[in-house]
Amino acid sequence: MQPDVNRYLKMMEDWDMTHDAKIQFIHELWHIMESFVDRAFGIHPTQQCRDKNRQIDLQDSSKELESDHSHHKD
Repeated sequence: MQPDVNRYLKMMEDWDMTHDAKIQFIHELWHIMESFVDRAFGIHPTQQCRDKNRQIDLQDSSKELESDHSHHKD
């Protein structure tokens, strides 16, 4: 999804920036906000990779930990 640049340029008319700098700013800010939304909904690429690895780890019995020590509450 891409931002509606013309919509946001109107809001930046009084800013002391070149036209190209304003467009770049809009795109960069859009990307930052898109990343926040992706993380909030768990669709950020790092979350997908992490979750996939967790599922694989849970299914791999060779990664189980064994210990000779047990913890008892007295």
